[in-house]
Amino acid sequence: MKNTLEDRWDAKSYSQFLDLRTRPAKDLLSAIPDSLNPKLVYDLGCGPGNSTILLKNRWPEAEIIGLDSSEDMLNDAQNSYPDIKFMKGDIADFSAPNKIDCIFANASLQWVPNHPVLIPKLFQMLNKDGVLGIQMPNNFHLPSHQVIIKVLETNPAWKPLLKNLFYGILTEPLYKLSWYYDLFTKSGAVSPQLWETTYYQEMSDHRGIFDWVKGTGLRPILTSMDSENQTQFAEKYIRSIEKEYPFQANNKLLLPFNRIFMIAVKT
Repeated sequence: MKNTLEDRWDAKSYSQFLDLRTRPAKDLLSAIPDSLNPKLVYDLGCGPGNSTILLKNRWPEAEIIGLDSSEDMLNDAQNSYPDIKFMKGDIADFSAPNKIDCIFANASLQWVPNHPVLIPKLFQMLNKDGVLGIQMPNNFHLPSHQVIIKVLETNPAWKPLLKNLFYGILTEPLYKLSWYYDLFTKSGAVSPQLWETTYYQEMSDHRGIFDWVKGTGLRPILTSMDSENQTQFAEKYIRSIEKEYPFQANNKLLLPFNRIFMIAVKT
C-alpha cells in the first residue's frame, strides 16, 4: 500500500486537540519539586513544542532542548518557538554529551520499546538531584483502542498492520505502575512518585473520537494505507465506536482517557 502522508507524525492532526494533549504535561510538570533549579533540560518526544514551552516558561534561565524524530513536528515547533533549540533524534538512541538536570518525556515513551533498558539508561544520564518525569497513556485496554484491533481484523489486507500497534502492547494492554516502581528503585531512585489520572474529554460526535486517536495511536496504521483504505478504515472505526460510547444527556460524548505519571529523583 502506498503511503499518502509525507510524515508518520502530522503536526496538524496532533494539534487539533492541543489544549487537551497539553493538560497532562502541565500536571506532570507541576509535580516536579520546586527545589529543582536546572541548567540543562531535555524534552524527549517534544512534538510541536507544546510541552517544551512549558519547560521554558518555568525555567527561563535553563537551556531547554526539544528532541523529536518527526521533521513535521520539529518544523512546527521551531516556527512556533524560535528561541528554543530543537533537534532531530530517536529517543531509543538518545544520549547527551553532558549530565542532564531534568529529562521530561510527555506521551512519548509508549512509542519506544524495551523500557527495562531505556528507563534506567535515561535515569543514569541525570546529575545528582536531577529529575526524570514521564507521562504515558494507559488506555490501550479501552474501546477507543481495542476497536482498532477489531477493525483491522475485518480486512485480510489490514491484518499485517497489527504489528504496527504500540510495539505489541495491545496484547497486554495495561501499564502496571508497581512494575515501574521496581524498575526505578532498582535503578537507584528513592521513593519515586507514581500515579494515574483519568481525563474525561468532551467530544461533539464519534468522528471526534476518531480524530483524537488519529493524531497519535492511529498514525502508524493510517500512514501505511492509501487514501481509499484510510477512508474505509475511518468509516468502520466510527461505526464500531458508536456502540461503545453513548451520548450524554446534553448530546455530547465523554471519552475517558487514562494516563500514568512517574517522577524519579536521582540522589
